[in-house]
Amino acid sequence: MGQDVHERGIEREYGRRRTFSVPWWQLALNVFIGGILILQATANPYVSSRRRYEIALLVVVLVRIVLDLLYRRRGRTIVGAQGITGREALRTADRTWHDVYDIRAELNPNGPFENAEWTTFAYGSDGRRMRLPYFDDWQLPDFHAELADLRAASAQHRGMAWELRPEVEDRIRRRTRDRKVWGVVCIAAVVALFAAFVFLT
Repeated sequence: MGQDVHERGIEREYGRRRTFSVPWWQLALNVFIGGILILQATANPYVSSRRRYEIALLVVVLVRIVLDLLYRRRGRTIVGAQGITGREALRTADRTWHDVYDIRAELNPNGPFENAEWTTFAYGSDGRRMRLPYFDDWQLPDFHAELADLRAASAQHRGMAWELRPEVEDRIRRRTRDRKVWGVVCIAAVVALFAAFVFLT
């Protein structure tokens, strides 16, 4: 990262440089569970009352595996003079530099399940955040220096320095709180469905 900001410029792309950002055992576990469900659904000659649940669970596991593979193939963070793009497994999100309020490194919420300790988000003035795929300390050995370099280069295209605004910080905190609440609700719903599946069948 010894290059001058003007010399390097703003155009850059961040993709997968190291083999896995998710530990290999997680993908292996998904494949193992999917294999057991396929065997159970196809080899059992008796139609089980739980068959539809097994098929639904199999579909969920297969979708997860496909999304992981698509993310490894398509995932990119693309930076240009117009703005920044985060391309994930299925969707692509864009923000122009005028709409970018801040670019922040944050501790990875999936820490125990991924190799990356830090990940990066681009925040808008509305408080919404956009994850920047593969912009993390697992893929970039000099992650914090790369982030500082990107912020310095993009400040020229934003036409303003990076500065905190209290009203935007309030929106970010509110959205963070809402995400946590929805996360707890989703986990409770999954646990309730699993309990219903176990005790009612």
